[in-house]
Amino acid sequence: MKSNNKVCIITAARSEYGLLKWIIDGVYHDPELDLQLVVTGAHLSEKHGLTYRFIEEDGYPIAAKVDMHLSSDDKAGIVRSMGKCSEGFADAFDQLKPDVLVVLGDRYELIPIVSAALVMGIPVAHLSGGDVTEGAIDNEVRNAVSMMSVLHFPGVESSANNLRRILGASALIYPAGEPGLESFLRFELMSRSELAGNLQLDINKKWCLVTLHPETKLGLEDNLNMVKNLFEAMRETEGTQFVVSKANADFGGVQINSFWEDAIKQDKNKYKLFTSLGQRRYLSYMRQAAGVIGNSSSGIVEAPFLGIPVINIGDRQKGRHLCNNVIQTNSDSDSLKKAFIKMLSQQTIVDNYYGDGHTSEYVVKTLKEWMNIRQS
Repeated sequence: MKSNNKVCIITAARSEYGLLKWIIDGVYHDPELDLQLVVTGAHLSEKHGLTYRFIEEDGYPIAAKVDMHLSSDDKAGIVRSMGKCSEGFADAFDQLKPDVLVVLGDRYELIPIVSAALVMGIPVAHLSGGDVTEGAIDNEVRNAVSMMSVLHFPGVESSANNLRRILGASALIYPAGEPGLESFLRFELMSRSELAGNLQLDINKKWCLVTLHPETKLGLEDNLNMVKNLFEAMRETEGTQFVVSKANADFGGVQINSFWEDAIKQDKNKYKLFTSLGQRRYLSYMRQAAGVIGNSSSGIVEAPFLGIPVINIGDRQKGRHLCNNVIQTNSDSDSLKKAFIKMLSQQTIVDNYYGDGHTSEYVVKTLKEWMNIRQS
């Protein structure tokens, strides 16, 4: 009897899991596939909320946990963690022996993970390759992962064309749409009244969602100035409550989060700070928000699908296509205050540039076809 193909999916952060969720779900429920879900990175970090527990709550079995020992987020500490990651995944892959490895995006953890897979002869399928983000080292990481991958599922045709230029015309490239959009179609999202009770918000006020990550090509002082200027603009915006989702585990993230922890003490009714909202609450709140603010890809990709106005700060997402709902701004105080005024007066502008919300079915189907051909 033919054994099932083993599909190993890696997730290292809360946001990445949110994007991968429906592909994980599709593999898990396919009778011809065996899911091997491996969690690492910030998922296993207490200061980042031990977010692997959200995965367990969703009912997906975790095949392995690879602790990277994220003791610090300075540059030397991150490199040491990458070394631990390489060692841990050598053991995990040796035990699991997957038929294919599925990874998404451009986080630094992928360099040791995909390098280990390359050496151990495990083919890699890469989602969201070919994007351009000039303001972060993500760009170099993403391209390096693409070079080590066999199958490619870029989000949009422009990203597919970038991959063809990098990899050549013979590369296996399948534009699939951005996977994060699917959650808006498949989740039963919370109502405004549910959110108001859950997050202790005033249902009659405007709500804004704030997620500001470090720009990894900037120094610590510049990143801290950015968050300080953002908070000044928030403080001067009346009749609005702000839910702030903490920064990721990149260099400077700890310092940004420390700033938020002190800043919200000025008015705990106006500002609500969360290490992680969890995917359902995050997307539910985004749908009800008057605006999305920061430099997260969720403002570039997911918010246009809903038509929510967005303030995109600085260069972290530079190079990505900006939909018509996105207000691009510098990080100085005056520019941010003007952007806030524009955002709160802007009408809904829906834009489906990044896909229609049906990515997972296509990715799982293509993976199965490729593995069947490979084994025939």
